[in-house]
Amino acid sequence: MTIRSRLASAKHTISSPQAFLDTIRTDKSNESESKAGKFGKWSNKDLDPSPPEQRKWTRWSFFAFQFSIAFSPTTYNVGASLYAIGLNWWTILIASIVASALVAILLELNSRGAAWYHIGYPTFIRASSGIYGSLIFVFIRGVVAVLYMAIQTLYASKFVAVMLRCVFGHRWTDIPNHLPESAAITSSDLLAFGILWLLEFPFAFVHPSKMDMVFRIKSVLAPIGLIATMIWALKSSHGANFSGLSTGQTAATGSALGWSFMKAINTIVSNMIPPLVNIPDLARYARRPRDTMPMAFGLMVSKPVVVALGMVITAAGYKQFGEAYWNMWDFYSSVLDKYWGPGARTLVFLAAGIQAFATFVTNLTSNSIPVGCDLAGLFPRYFTIIRGQVVCFLLAWVCVPVPWKLTYSATSFITFLGSYLCFICPIVAIMVVDYYLIRRGNLHIPSLYNPQPETPYFYTSGFNVRAFISWAAAIALVIPGVSGALNPGSIGTAAVRIYDLGFLVSTSVAGVLYYCLCWVWPVRMFSGHYEGREIGMGFEGMKASEGFFGDESFVPGYLESSVEGSIGVVVGVKGEKVEKGSV
Repeated sequence: MTIRSRLASAKHTISSPQAFLDTIRTDKSNESESKAGKFGKWSNKDLDPSPPEQRKWTRWSFFAFQFSIAFSPTTYNVGASLYAIGLNWWTILIASIVASALVAILLELNSRGAAWYHIGYPTFIRASSGIYGSLIFVFIRGVVAVLYMAIQTLYASKFVAVMLRCVFGHRWTDIPNHLPESAAITSSDLLAFGILWLLEFPFAFVHPSKMDMVFRIKSVLAPIGLIATMIWALKSSHGANFSGLSTGQTAATGSALGWSFMKAINTIVSNMIPPLVNIPDLARYARRPRDTMPMAFGLMVSKPVVVALGMVITAAGYKQFGEAYWNMWDFYSSVLDKYWGPGARTLVFLAAGIQAFATFVTNLTSNSIPVGCDLAGLFPRYFTIIRGQVVCFLLAWVCVPVPWKLTYSATSFITFLGSYLCFICPIVAIMVVDYYLIRRGNLHIPSLYNPQPETPYFYTSGFNVRAFISWAAAIALVIPGVSGALNPGSIGTAAVRIYDLGFLVSTSVAGVLYYCLCWVWPVRMFSGHYEGREIGMGFEGMKASEGFFGDESFVPGYLESSVEGSIGVVVGVKGEKVEKGSV
């Protein structure tokens, strides 16, 4: 091809939207099989079951992921925010243990199906919400994840700003602001945001199946940085101990103490929602469910510890500086204000650098990977996970003014977390109930990609009405409390109390209502000539075949071709034999 013809082709591609879309399609006829999906237009390489060569996440990988994700400013901010608004320290600590236990259970429950069938959230959610209905839940998660992407990038950039101050001193802090007050951000803050974004962006091109090493590194560095900060805070406050620290707020008693405890549980759980709903996107890369089990231990160990560290540092800062800092970058800035010198600047630079790294690593699994998966689920013909991750990073700039307005105070931060919980917890509850109680762990993988009325996941015009009724009912009970949290006294006490119980109420109502609706209005397990084969099939009877019957028109090449008895399921995976009853 001549240079002139190439330029003409490029010009045509740019000038014609359809030509551009044709160029970026993932299912082009001349693409290799590794990029195209195997199940039609609802399929692509990242929506299809992960092949054995991608199942590289080990038990240590999952432990490091869940352990390290807690060592971030977001978790620190939760404990410190609750402490800063006057909740009792031991109430918060006990609440963090209870909340961690509850979330650990749901985390393991929501990871098992993805670990057996090796499919991510956008595909897995089709079983409970319907082929077309899944697009709504995928869209909701994606929108929130983009917003969280901007928030986490903001958090990390605050640490970058502290690092730049350590290096340049007043030459950094004296940078003139050329932005209007309505922008809710200064020129220096925007510059720090851009620097951090540039450091993060290369990770958008790394596939999540290869991301486990990043969490292993973070699981070592992040605890060191946070624990060192706590030791310094206690030492510099002249031997203050945890039980003696106070922000000067009056401790709650009686019924007020009970409701403050429930509010603390709700807030701490809200901070753990992203991994809870996102876990199928990572569990799919496990060989089997038992590889994901260390996640629960990692969560139970790390979350209460980080919440406690946040309270200690906040309270020590209050004693020393006269203010309860609910975020760590303000604490580091106060340290520089009081102890400016080469030694302090070096230590703060290292500590802030570790926290910046920890935050943008959390950004990957909690935000960029989910958005990549969601865009692949919404537009499978045009997006892979990596393409979606790139778009997520770009969209973070669109949301730049929003994080400042959501996180300017402890109250607004807690309210934002609580409102997110209202929408996501019911989805998780429906997924868990559908997999364990309704389908008894049996999924038919080809049907998850087939939008035909005769398939079991088509439901009513592609929507599982049972799921959406349950989801809407759970939200309707809890969402009015957001107004009460933002404007105290604007709604009745009962609505506020329900909001403080948001996690328990929304999860329980959605799960129980969905089960009852499926009992009254049963769903189909299989369809076509496979209909009725669930009779006599035990719990997770399809797991050995990874959701395929032996007489399918298409069975992945890595599955053995032998079948078992009258059920006719494939019985093994090449190079990775699965025994009956193994977990």
